[in-house]
Amino acid sequence: TGVDAVGQNLRDFVADKDDVLVERSSTSGGKSSSSFSDIWKSTADGEDVQGKAMHVVRALLAYFSAYIPARKQPVPAFGVLGVNLGKNKTSADEIADYSLGIRRLGPYADYLVVNISSPNTPGLRGLQRREPLRRLLDAAVAERNALPPSKSAIPLLVKIAPDVTDQELEDIAAVVKEAGIDGVIISNTSTYRPDTLVSLNRKEAGGLSGAPIRQMSTECIRKFYALTDGSIPIIGVGGVGSGHDAYEKLKAGASLVEIYSMMVYEGPGVVSRIRGELAGLMVQNGQRSVEDVVGLDHEDIYWRKREERMKEELSMETLFVEE
Repeated sequence: TGVDAVGQNLRDFVADKDDVLVERSSTSGGKSSSSFSDIWKSTADGEDVQGKAMHVVRALLAYFSAYIPARKQPVPAFGVLGVNLGKNKTSADEIADYSLGIRRLGPYADYLVVNISSPNTPGLRGLQRREPLRRLLDAAVAERNALPPSKSAIPLLVKIAPDVTDQELEDIAAVVKEAGIDGVIISNTSTYRPDTLVSLNRKEAGGLSGAPIRQMSTECIRKFYALTDGSIPIIGVGGVGSGHDAYEKLKAGASLVEIYSMMVYEGPGVVSRIRGELAGLMVQNGQRSVEDVVGLDHEDIYWRKREERMKEELSMETLFVEE
């Protein structure tokens, strides 16, 4: 089962990190150092995998809290690392939380995400209103710009909910453009519960993801693209389970597509499947690149941007004149 796999992964991790010591506080106020293996063994014998996992996660947080500030240089890495930032659940100063996150984690990131849409953090979605968002993004941009030179220009994105009102979407679009944000992720999970849900857990609190929010997310992308005249790059997320789903997100205005729920159901191989299906659709419709698909639902914007691209490509061509 999935829980058994999680348990095995944790056991493998614990065995691999047995030489790493983590400082822990005791109930009496003293401190001691333990390995991850010790932490795993010290949990109650009857405790389930989830309970044991929480002990390991707490130890990991303690380890990285001490490790990250102590490093002088970021660890060289391959691939693209995005850092998703949110405010603490009990925090009274959200700007301070995001600012600290940018300062501490920005040097390790290839891009940063200001997440203002998690449904599990009380009051967080209130930051999607115009004035609170303006203050937050101005502070976030200033913190990003103050990072070391090699990281002071990394993309800064905002992640929003799919169930925002039209007025909230207008406010977000206006503030994002004014603040100079590099892109928007649309969308996070939804608190909405459609009548079509059949699971016994359909009334459970938290964020709904996957196929039930696909259309809601795509429509939010479509509206935002129109509001910004296609000037702000969009990462489309929510219910992408096929090449057709990805194609619809691109047509609505997304420049990139992100997957999360289907990774749970199919694993990393789902990326190749969706990419293959998307490529097939593009060939069928005579499209050679993703740029040929982005914004197709917005005819006026699409053809204007395509004409601008063609002019730019022509201006970069070298003209040879034979004498």
